[in-house]
Amino acid sequence: MINMKYSRFVMSRKINIISGILSMSVVAGFVAAAMMSAPTLDVKEHECLAMNIYHESRGERVEGQIAVAQVTINRVNHEEWPSSICEVVYQPYQFSWTHLIKDPSPIDPKAWSDAKVIARDVMIGNVEDPSKGAVFYHANWVNPDWAKQMDLSKVIGNHLFYTWDGTWDD
Repeated sequence: MINMKYSRFVMSRKINIISGILSMSVVAGFVAAAMMSAPTLDVKEHECLAMNIYHESRGERVEGQIAVAQVTINRVNHEEWPSSICEVVYQPYQFSWTHLIKDPSPIDPKAWSDAKVIARDVMIGNVEDPSKGAVFYHANWVNPDWAKQMDLSKVIGNHLFYTWDGTWDD
């Protein structure tokens, strides 16, 4: 009789353990699936960032394109600029292509595809900021007056990147 009660107890214990393991496996599976799913991006914000990368830096190496994208994100996160990517990109006279190009539709499919991948990676925080926190940049063939009030943080390809303390000299 004691052996039978003990056997039921052992069997019941095994069932509880197996049930717990199965439950935890299901939960772990859902957590893993959620972690591995593609991050959600705002489609319009993604397109604005990709367009900025495409028009401002498509001839640069990947590091330079990431840096240009990061300047846009750094501005979004800075109190002196609007808080959305599209507002930063299309703020008047901040990025030359937005007021100089009549039809900004991408014409180079490979460069456009690359810009979209870089935009996604920058938006989800999948890359380091090679600009070192820059909020301004310019091509090396121009010499804007504002650059004198900035700290040069990095030179990448044909672009010079600058950090800014948030104040302008008089």
